[in-house]
Amino acid sequence: MTSQTPDAAVARWRTWPLYAAGFTTAFGAHGIAASLGRYTEGHAASLLVLGGLLALYDGAEVLLKPVFGTLADRIGARPVLLGGLLGFAGASLCFVLADNTGLLWAARLGQGAAASAFSPAASALVARLHPQGKRGRAFGSYGFFKSMGYTAGPLLGGAVIALGGLRLLFAVMAVLALAVAAWAFAVVPAVPPLPRARQTVLDLARRLGEGSFLRP
Repeated sequence: MTSQTPDAAVARWRTWPLYAAGFTTAFGAHGIAASLGRYTEGHAASLLVLGGLLALYDGAEVLLKPVFGTLADRIGARPVLLGGLLGFAGASLCFVLADNTGLLWAARLGQGAAASAFSPAASALVARLHPQGKRGRAFGSYGFFKSMGYTAGPLLGGAVIALGGLRLLFAVMAVLALAVAAWAFAVVPAVPPLPRARQTVLDLARRLGEGSFLRP
């Protein structure tokens, strides 16, 4: 039986909020899926509208993840993680406070945009907080909790809506994001951005003129 070194134990403790962030983004995507049809039925929503409400979240992630990933490289992953979690909570609270069907679209778009910030930031921090020999296990654990969010999301979301409606579900999402943000703020350390090699046009011209570059 092997025991963890102090550094490994600290790294693992600091990673738990990142696992929770992975669960949050997946739960946010699928927690609403089981009940959107019921909610939109009274508003003569078509299957296309229902699909659009579901796709808004993932579509925002597809478009914005590269943007926020680049931002995390420039300013550090921790502020992007915290800002994304707070943005997710804010988007969820907008629908809770307004309880307006039209705001459901804006809330889903805001949730997806915020998730596109804290999801890649959490992944980057998982890598930075673990040595190379431990990253596979850390990413496996991160993927496990994210998959738990996708799997349990419709079940938990349906149960919450059965208890208190769609507003309660969005309230739960907001509280979850705020709790994870507070946990990450207290536990996850600031990790400086990795140095980036800068290249001028003159440097590129020199590389193109090198014989080794031109030879196959």
